[in-house]
Amino acid sequence: MNIVFKTLKKITFVVVVAAPALLQAQDYTLKQAQDYAVDHYYQAVNAGLDIKKSKSKVWEVTAMGLPHIDAAASYRYAADLEFDFPPGTVDGFMAAFAADNISQGKLSASQSIFDGSYIVGLQAAKKYLQFSQFEKEKTDNDVRNMIASSYYLVLVADENIRVLEGSFSNIESSIKEMTALVEQGFTDETELDQLQLMKSDLESSIQSSNQSQFVAKQMLKLNMGLDVSKTIGLSDSLVGIVDLISIEALAGEQFDAANNPNLKALSSQRDLLGLDVKRYKAQRLPRVAAFYQYQNTAYQFEWDWFQDASWYDAQNVGVNISIPILSSGQQGAVINQAKLELTKMENTLTYAQTAMGIQFTNAINGLNSKHANYQNAEKSLKIAQKIYNRTEIKHQEGMASSFELSQMKTQVLQSQGKYIQSLLNLLNAKAELDKLQNK
Repeated sequence: MNIVFKTLKKITFVVVVAAPALLQAQDYTLKQAQDYAVDHYYQAVNAGLDIKKSKSKVWEVTAMGLPHIDAAASYRYAADLEFDFPPGTVDGFMAAFAADNISQGKLSASQSIFDGSYIVGLQAAKKYLQFSQFEKEKTDNDVRNMIASSYYLVLVADENIRVLEGSFSNIESSIKEMTALVEQGFTDETELDQLQLMKSDLESSIQSSNQSQFVAKQMLKLNMGLDVSKTIGLSDSLVGIVDLISIEALAGEQFDAANNPNLKALSSQRDLLGLDVKRYKAQRLPRVAAFYQYQNTAYQFEWDWFQDASWYDAQNVGVNISIPILSSGQQGAVINQAKLELTKMENTLTYAQTAMGIQFTNAINGLNSKHANYQNAEKSLKIAQKIYNRTEIKHQEGMASSFELSQMKTQVLQSQGKYIQSLLNLLNAKAELDKLQNK
């Protein structure tokens, strides 16, 4: 009974300790990994914060044209007066000159009536918000592309390990068979040594591939914005993702410049520079603002607001008008500089539109080329595997040496490596095309 109880305690302890680790593990499809990164990767998060900042900027500029009310209070003690009258010997008017203690409260309000710069500034603030949204879209697009590349690297590492471990298992079986033949004297020990050498090389390759897989998965978690100590799995497979690619449909696509986030951001920058020109021109227009002021001042010989105080009120209401007349060409120079910046941005935008159109054409051609290479690598792998299978049968029948078998196995591994690399190249080409099309 005690043995059973102790065993149950051990099992319970293992479950309790392992449970948090099991809860942390989660599988991600490529799309899920991309969506998670868009919400958690630091650049995407910062781009979202920039949008919030831009919204605050819109209100900041808007508030500049709304009523402003300020209050102020002051106290002044005149330590040395030229007029030195004893209390009670001067009237209220003279107290303003003879009082030692002067207290004052002031309330002022202002309201802009017309300001061309404010109107353009409000437009610019809203345009800047739009620019921040385009930058967020551009960042999200870059993050999705980065996650796709990281995801593919992990899948390639997984596939490479699977292939090497399969080859390792086959070599171990061959070694067992060859060992029995050597012990019975049916074959030379050199054949067994050749297989042992192959096994040693595969062990080194597997160890290196495991390290590559670990690094690739850590980078994927880092790029997703995940805690790198968490355990994750990948739901999609290389072949499964490739099977979803329709080369014919992609080859027929046209470049959608209006949906490209880079071009949208550049276009928004161009609009902002255009508003800059308008803002500088608007500074030449008159500015009109209304104001109201109220102040209350107390003059006292002894500082006491409840005794011996003469309070004087004053109110002012009016309008301020500011009219620029002459800047000796300074304003014109500023406007000219803004126009030149706008022209530079228009040139940049025109170049970017043309360059991305060419980049899209190259991406389509690259995708077709990578797909052809993938198909050829797939055929080569099947042929290499067929040759190895025949050589293995011959080896079992004593018609092929271990050296020949080793050569054929090396050929298969090379073909598998080329096949996996062609898969990765094809997927990266598809990812680049998706990035251009903002998918």
